[in-house]
Amino acid sequence: MAQRAETFFPCDGLSGQLDQIAATELREEGKLRDQSLSAMREWIRQNGRLHRCRTDDRFLLRFLRVKKFSVPMACEMLERYLTMRQTYPRWFARLDPEDPDLGAVLDACCLVPIGRDPASGRIVIFGVVRNFDAQRYNSDTMIRLNMLVAEALLDEEANQIAGFTHIFDNGGMTMAHVTCWTLDNLAGYLRSVMNCVPVRLKENHFVSVPTFAAQISKYCLSFASEKLRARIHCHSTVEELRAKVSPELLPLEYGGNGATLKVLNERFREFLRSKRTTLLDLDEMEIDLKDPREAAVHEDVGEVVADGAVGSFRKLSID
Repeated sequence: MAQRAETFFPCDGLSGQLDQIAATELREEGKLRDQSLSAMREWIRQNGRLHRCRTDDRFLLRFLRVKKFSVPMACEMLERYLTMRQTYPRWFARLDPEDPDLGAVLDACCLVPIGRDPASGRIVIFGVVRNFDAQRYNSDTMIRLNMLVAEALLDEEANQIAGFTHIFDNGGMTMAHVTCWTLDNLAGYLRSVMNCVPVRLKENHFVSVPTFAAQISKYCLSFASEKLRARIHCHSTVEELRAKVSPELLPLEYGGNGATLKVLNERFREFLRSKRTTLLDLDEMEIDLKDPREAAVHEDVGEVVADGAVGSFRKLSID
């Protein structure tokens, strides 16, 4: 493949590994990628429901890669993604890193990218639940923070290919962190993330989960597929986490060899400032939710790519 673009966390020495993941896990190769991009652009052009949708490679590859280059599935997910953004504007509109509330929770180091795992190529996101002021902010702000971080990093090719690892330190979590979530918000967010956001969530680590949070954890997992549940790992202590996650990645406060969360967060805030225009421009995209016509995703795309190499990927299962 061509040389990869610079990323927030460098991919030095990982290019061959990323190529291998793309080929074996995502079935990606040059000709199919080009055909898929062309087919998806043509589908967008013909789709009267979509307005000002991004058609650049980076954006469309988010959907093609997570759907293993099944163009019909990628187009279907793009429609769901745009529908999600318009259905829940309080979560997905104006993801501005300079917004006062988002800026406050960012400054509190609630959710910080801490590095790239050299073994898997994945970007690692570290969350500290107790740093989120649940007396001041509700779950809407928490969801917006998660989406801001995801959207800022999803254009990067390495993150689309290798995926994400999330680590959450739940030590010091209070009942307020649970009660700030309404059941409607929880269900809506979980359905949105699992069905509409084009992200490869490959590993999720939860550390020091308090007993009182067990029931809500079970409720969350009821929305998850068996595959996703297999990717969730719980650790009673930070020491257990260190046995599973490379100390080269973990922040200094967690016995790792990395920088402190504060230093890592300052770097990320600078990165977010460079992405501000791109993040705000996402709001320009629209989907007509009042259009009575059926989307007919599979049929429309089928006509565009009939008998082509892309067509053979229609029946692939979701990653």
